[in-house]
Amino acid sequence: MRIKGTKDNFEKTGGLRHLLLICFCAVTTVFLSAAQENLPVLTVGSTVYSNVTVTSVSYTDVYFKYADGETNAKLKDIDPKLQKRYNYEPTRAKAAEQKLAAENAKYLFRAGNATNREPSTDAEVKAEMDSATARVKAIVNQPVRNFLKGPDVKYVIYPYWFHDGASKPDFDHVDIRQTQDLHYATQGYVTSDLNPGVLWAGAELEFNTNTKYFYTDRSVPKKRLTEAEMLEINRLYRIIGEDEELLIDIKNPPKDP
Repeated sequence: MRIKGTKDNFEKTGGLRHLLLICFCAVTTVFLSAAQENLPVLTVGSTVYSNVTVTSVSYTDVYFKYADGETNAKLKDIDPKLQKRYNYEPTRAKAAEQKLAAENAKYLFRAGNATNREPSTDAEVKAEMDSATARVKAIVNQPVRNFLKGPDVKYVIYPYWFHDGASKPDFDHVDIRQTQDLHYATQGYVTSDLNPGVLWAGAELEFNTNTKYFYTDRSVPKKRLTEAEMLEINRLYRIIGEDEELLIDIKNPPKDP
């Protein structure tokens, strides 16, 4: 059963990994395969992706495109048969993750809890800000499990998930817990014209005006964040705000009287 959502009330009603960052992985991980492989489905834990094209595989992750976007998943979480095909070895994967963490540590500063010291150079400030931003994106854009439409399932359909544009958060003060919109939870199952044949459970989704700035794929809905995840984003926002001010101070040092 298909119930149309209206454009007028769409956005106001709401529109993937532990923090070894996807962007760092893509740069520093040694890839074992760049050959593309098509899979009808790929199961990662409780999430099922359809129309999958594997783009590359590392010691720890499989990177792929799917019906609604592009992401990556840990090899430890996929089907054992595929683990064997991609030569997954837990010991080797753990060693690769430890090496990656060590390589990234010098860039994380406060954003990664590696140290409480404040960066002091332009390069350090930019590196910390980039790290904090990437971590926010990783939390906000976590994949959400979806379902294939059944013949007797009721759902609400929207024309799209998000309006264009986004306001930059007030990094120094905002508490994103106060702007978390959970209206989807009242709708049961939801989908949009962008995602024919696919449903999401409304209770697992959210919209937040103070995280939309970091949405990287607006063709899919966003995961309902936990209290811990929102507190972590608040912490990272404060760091980003401080780093913006530090960059201004470094570029415009006070003049001697």
